[in-house]
Amino acid sequence: CDKLKPKVIIPMHFRNDKCAFPIAGVDEFLQGKEGVSRLDTSEVEFKQGELPATTKIVVLKPAL
Repeated sequence: CDKLKPKVIIPMHFRNDKCAFPIAGVDEFLQGKEGVSRLDTSEVEFKQGELPATTKIVVLKPAL
């Protein structure tokens, strides 16, 4: 992530109540990270002129 310098990171593949695959949960990925927002929706829309100046991590509600 440091090399790419993304404006937004959206974790997509992690263990949750609806997906019990033998992979880590999102909290392991988020540990020690700043700029985290957890949304109560499975969709989000960004407009180019409204992207954050620093990298933001957005965790969406699983759709499945």
